[in-house]
Amino acid sequence: MIELPDITKKQKKQIQTFIEEALEFNKTHNIFVRKSKEDVYERDVIDCFPLVKKITPNKTVLDLGSGGGFPGILLAIIKQKNKIFLLERNKKKAYFLKKTIKKLLLNNAFVINKNITKNNTLGKFDLIAARAFSDIENILKLTKPNTKKSTSFLLLKGRDEKIKKEIKLLNKNKYLCEIINLRNDIIERNMVIIKMR
Repeated sequence: MIELPDITKKQKKQIQTFIEEALEFNKTHNIFVRKSKEDVYERDVIDCFPLVKKITPNKTVLDLGSGGGFPGILLAIIKQKNKIFLLERNKKKAYFLKKTIKKLLLNNAFVINKNITKNNTLGKFDLIAARAFSDIENILKLTKPNTKKSTSFLLLKGRDEKIKKEIKLLNKNKYLCEIINLRNDIIERNMVIIKMR
C-alpha cells in the first residue's frame, strides 16, 4: 500500500475503519464496485488525496454526490478545521455516510440526503468538490445558488480531452479554469480547479 503523507496515526486508523465499514456495508447494500481493502485504498483513497491536499482550513465544503464517502468522509477525517457537507440523494448511501460519521466521531461532517436542483436552498459554500458527478457545465448550473464571489470548485475528472471539451462551453469572462494532471497508474485522472473571475 502507498502511504499517505502528512496524516496522523489517528487519521490513518480512521481511514482504515472507514474502508472496513464500507466493504462490510457493501456486502449487503452494493454501494460501490470494490472487492478488497487494497482496492478501496488505491482506487478511492489515493485517488482523492490530491483533492484533499488542495483544501485550506476553515472553509465550508460541499461534496456533490458523496456516494460511498469519497472524497467527503476522507475530507472530514483529514481536514478537521473544515465543515464538510456530504450531499447524497440515495437513501441507502446517505444512511451509510451518517452511520460512518457517527462511528468515526466526525463532528465536522454533515449529510444532506437530497437531490440537488438549480433552485436549491442548501446555502453558500467556500468550496464545492465533486468526483465523477456530472459534466462541468451542469455542476456550475446546479450549484449557482451555492456560490459566492470567492467560491472555487475542485473537480476530480477523467480524460483530459473530455475536460477540454467541457471547458470550451464555459463563459471565459466568468470562470477561470486550470487542469492539473494527476499521476495515476490505474486510470487517467485530472483535477479541474475553477474560480470566479
